[in-house]
Amino acid sequence: MKLRIAGVLGAAAVAGMVAVLVPGTAQAANGILVSNGRVLVNPTGCVRIALTDLDTTAVSNTTDQDATFYASIDCSGDPIGTVTAGADGTPPMAGSFTIN
Repeated sequence: MKLRIAGVLGAAAVAGMVAVLVPGTAQAANGILVSNGRVLVNPTGCVRIALTDLDTTAVSNTTDQDATFYASIDCSGDPIGTVTAGADGTPPMAGSFTIN
């Protein structure tokens, strides 16, 4: 009987640890992000930025999450800038950003 209880408790402990380690699903940011005049409501995931003749990306991030910018159009490679939640910024000309 003691062995059976220990097994059940051990399994419950492992299940609890797995639940903590598994990342949650991405949720949309709440708010509006404006990138070079393009208005995005509740953006999420990787978003491609429209090309412009500007040397920088003008961003107003009134969402509740940070936006991370990349030179690539598919959010690959190293980030080139971040605009924090509730802030304005001008990261170098970016091809995409992630927000989640």
